Amino acid sequence: MSLRVDTKIFHASDAGKLPEEAIQTLAEAAKACRTIIFPTDTVYGLGSTGLIKAASRRIYQIKARSSIKPLPVLVWSAEEAKKWVQWTDQAEKLSQKFWPGALTLVLRPTQQGKILTFPEYQTIAISVLNHPLLNEIIKISGVPWVSTSANISGSPAISKAEDVLSTFRGTVDYIISAGDTPGGEATIIDATGKTIRILREGKISASQAFEVCPPENVSVTGDKK
Repeated sequence: MSLRVDTKIFHASDAGKLPEEAIQTLAEAAKACRTIIFPTDTVYGLGSTGLIKAASRRIYQIKARSSIKPLPVLVWSAEEAKKWVQWTDQAEKLSQKFWPGALTLVLRPTQQGKILTFPEYQTIAISVLNHPLLNEIIKISGVPWVSTSANISGSPAISKAEDVLSTFRGTVDYIISAGDTPGGEATIIDATGKTIRILREGKISASQAFEVCPPENVSVTGDKK
């Protein structure tokens, strides 16, 4: 993280809003491969356009994250997600129940979606978060974002704006400071087949998933909380 940049900081209001000019600036910045730290419905995230590989490489560098770990993708709606991943019946059920929210779906990329990952990876992790400001910025940008939690790899995820500022000021292009986020982790579910697999149980519990998908169609393979 030796490269220093002049970080622009936007402070969201107590209602979680930014002026339209700031939203437009951030949307254009993401589209132009600039790095942004933003609040979510769990922790702070770090992201940029998914359509330019240089953005992914910069995120790996900032976070000191191994590039063999693919970056999840953020979009602003389920309909937009269908452009990038092969939709399944299970994905439809889960997204209707839990999107926007702390659910990440793992699905195979469409032909168009292959640009968001690398040839060696057969799936994409995709989310629509329950954060209106972030979703508005992503929508206006017109591109899907690759993202990850805003922390140095191996360190705890960050939920406080002051910690984001002290850690990343001077290393990312933009920071949206919005106070404390709720914390916690998204639940990650592989919905590529008829039987879904819970890869990580987070804010959405396995029992909640059972309500959407019958237990005989659910398996839990990851960490349970």
